[in-house]
Amino acid sequence: MLKSLLVSVILVLGFPPCFSQLPEDFPLVSKSDLPEAKFSSSRTFNGKALFGYIDGGAELYLEYGFSVVSVTDIEYMQGKYKTEIYRMKGPEEAFGIFSVSKYRCLDMPSFSEFTCRSKYQLQICKGSYYISIINGTGTGADSISSAKIGRIITDKINDKEVDLSQYLPGVQEELLKTRCFLAKGRLGIVNGTPDLEDFFQGITDYTAVIVTMDNKKIVSLKFRNKESYQKFLELYHWEDVRPDTAGPVKKIADYHLVFELPE
Repeated sequence: MLKSLLVSVILVLGFPPCFSQLPEDFPLVSKSDLPEAKFSSSRTFNGKALFGYIDGGAELYLEYGFSVVSVTDIEYMQGKYKTEIYRMKGPEEAFGIFSVSKYRCLDMPSFSEFTCRSKYQLQICKGSYYISIINGTGTGADSISSAKIGRIITDKINDKEVDLSQYLPGVQEELLKTRCFLAKGRLGIVNGTPDLEDFFQGITDYTAVIVTMDNKKIVSLKFRNKESYQKFLELYHWEDVRPDTAGPVKKIADYHLVFELPE
């Protein structure tokens, strides 16, 4: 009896629960939004419990700053849709995970500033949320229904949007939407611009916003503290960089550089 009790205590303390309570303002789709739809019971994961849902990809979300995700299966208009709503720690983190997750966008629906629609998936970034809606057949009807579900979700989000202009002032908005990645660590670099993995080797405590162009990459690199900033400058022998420095490396704020790298 004592042994069984001890095992139970170890199981409870040793493994985090897979379910957590969602914030009151979490933008869930409900029966009142789609009366004709059939909903599964939502599953919720927070923190490291995310490994119980996407074991192979949880590290990437945690690197960016993951808070909680709600997963719901919806049957609607003869289609089936897996709806994942990730709340990240802020708009930058949400855009970051969106930027390295989107793939071969066929178009970008206009109900949010950052969207990507492919045959089987609709991805959305709005405020602190990254949203993925996966359909089963890839038909035009599925695309229409996915967009309707996506619009319902985004209409419920009132968070402040990410401001990429502070990182890349003067860069065209279209490039920021289509060719821009935001990374906060090694996994973000590997998933967004793997050819720069060696360049970022040993660099920590940063946010990198990178635009890929035909013959170069524009890199905006902001460090969280003086120590990390100085270490980077010493690594690449850029100790004399100043706001008025002429050349490819510009200092645009404290611990914040913008520079170009050849493609």
